[in-house]
Amino acid sequence: MSGEASVDRERGRTEPAGRQVRPRKPPPQPFTILGLAGLVAFTLVTAWDWALGIGFDPLALPGELADSNPAMVEGLFNVTDADWRAQYVELLRTHFTDPDSPWPLSLDSRIGGGLVETVQIAVLATIVGAALSLPLAVLNARLGAPDRVTHAVVKALNNVNRAIPDVIWAALFVVLVGVGALPGILALTMFTIGVVVKLTSDVVDGIDRGPIEAARAAGASHAAAMRTALVPQILPAYASFSLYAFELNLRGAAVLGFVGAGGIGQAMSYYWSQLDFEAVSVIVFVYLVLVVVVEQVSISIRRRLG
Repeated sequence: MSGEASVDRERGRTEPAGRQVRPRKPPPQPFTILGLAGLVAFTLVTAWDWALGIGFDPLALPGELADSNPAMVEGLFNVTDADWRAQYVELLRTHFTDPDSPWPLSLDSRIGGGLVETVQIAVLATIVGAALSLPLAVLNARLGAPDRVTHAVVKALNNVNRAIPDVIWAALFVVLVGVGALPGILALTMFTIGVVVKLTSDVVDGIDRGPIEAARAAGASHAAAMRTALVPQILPAYASFSLYAFELNLRGAAVLGFVGAGGIGQAMSYYWSQLDFEAVSVIVFVYLVLVVVVEQVSISIRRRLG
């Protein structure tokens, strides 16, 4: 072969010496093409206006949203009206300030108290659920379980737990313990266990087994080997998943109030039943700000843990 040219065997042609040849992107696999085509076909068949479709028409959607409930649209989204904006600012001041209080922010209103209760529900459920999730995550992994029976039982119970939505858990606990914040805490605790156990146990299956084998070779029992060699390896991921579960719980706590499980959802349900959509929009706006702030703080913490 001449030193002035190099042969690109994959392309079957020569290139000048010293020139880098960009590798050719492999063509998509038939399975990928068929999968994407099937997904598009399924979407069209499901959305089309026929016997087996839902009758979705994207062109008619804006008109349907505007005409379905003019009072709701005017109360929630009438931001172009100066009078509406002034009334909205007055609603914020009414719900979050108290002339008799020396503090610039007051949370004694129905909306303010609901926000505080929602955060409390999310925090307590995350702490309790995450504390229970660490040992269950170890047992949910084949490497961490002491035997196959324990692994199968824990895995089956967690699968059942994850199969039940948090709203259903909340409705069940409302029947068992009554209306209030407690059923919301219990429901989100179950939700936290399902999420953190699943994600953390997947990490357990991929850790370095060398320290565990060394601990067992030194005569450590199974529990001692898990405590000293396995748990330290999964703690960063476990803490990150717990923070992620807190973000989900903060969102979920707002919905659980509609079934009587406390939080801001109860205030939203009340104002919705009164057709007070301006107050509903206040809840949505303030809750959006709260979720965004908490999410940014959680992301920064999880980056440090990673």
